[in-house]
Amino acid sequence: MNKHITLSFLAWLAALFVGAAGIYGLWPSPQSKVLLAIEIITLIILLFNSASITCWVYKHTKNKQQRYIALLCIASLVLCICGDVVNFNLNNQYYRYNEVIKHDYLADSVWFFVPGYSLLFIAVLLASRSLVMYPLYYVAAYLGGTLLISLLCFYFMHIPEAGYYVLLLTGLHSFVITSVGLMSLVLLNTYCGLNAPLGVWLVSLGLVLAAIADALIGLYWIYGNSGEGYFPQIRYINWIIYISSQCLVIHLAKINITYKLG
Repeated sequence: MNKHITLSFLAWLAALFVGAAGIYGLWPSPQSKVLLAIEIITLIILLFNSASITCWVYKHTKNKQQRYIALLCIASLVLCICGDVVNFNLNNQYYRYNEVIKHDYLADSVWFFVPGYSLLFIAVLLASRSLVMYPLYYVAAYLGGTLLISLLCFYFMHIPEAGYYVLLLTGLHSFVITSVGLMSLVLLNTYCGLNAPLGVWLVSLGLVLAAIADALIGLYWIYGNSGEGYFPQIRYINWIIYISSQCLVIHLAKINITYKLG
C-alpha cells in the first residue's frame, strides 16, 4: 500500500478509536491526558503525511500551479490544526462571552478555520479550474447557491441571544465551509462527473465530510440543547468525521498530478 494512503489510514483508525471509545463513555473526560495525546499524535501523523505529499509533488513536477496546490493544502491543514487546539479547550473555560452559549470558545477557532478552509477552497479551484471557465451566470449561481444554503442552515441552528461575536463568526464560517463542500461538485465535474477516478471521488468526499463535520458542530455543539450543547458525545462524533475529511483532502495535490486535473 502507498505510504501516503497508509498514513491516512492510520490517522483514520486512531480517530475511529478515539471517537468510538468516547461515544461508549470509556474516556474519563474530554480533557483526559491519554485522549488528548492520541488526538495530538493523530494530527501529527496528518501533518507529516501532508508534508510528505508536498515533497512528493515537488519531486515529481516543476509546474508552479501544482506546487502551489500542495503548499495551499499543507497551509490549510496547519491552520485547521491550530483551530483544533482551540477547540480542545485546554483551559476548560465556558461561557466566555455571555451566559447563553456554553462552548463559545468554538467561535474563537473560526479565526483559524476560515482562512484554513479558504486556502483549501483555492487549492480545489486551482486543481479543477472548471469554475473559472464557466460563463459568469454559472459562477453567480454557485455563489448564490452557497449563500442561500449557508444562510438557511445558519438560520435554523442559530440562537439570536448568542451575541454578535459568536453569531458573526459562526455565520461567516457557515458560508466558507458550505463553499468548500460544494466545491466537491466542481471537482467531480472537472473529471467526467460520475466517471471520475476513485481518487477524485475520495477527495470530493473529504470536502463534503468537512462541511458535515462543521454543520454538526454548529447544530449540536454550539447551538444545540439551547446553547448547552450535546457534549461530549458530539465532540467524539465530530472528531471521526473531521479527521476522515482531513485524511482525504490532503491527497488533493497528489491526485491533481496523478490524473492531470485541470
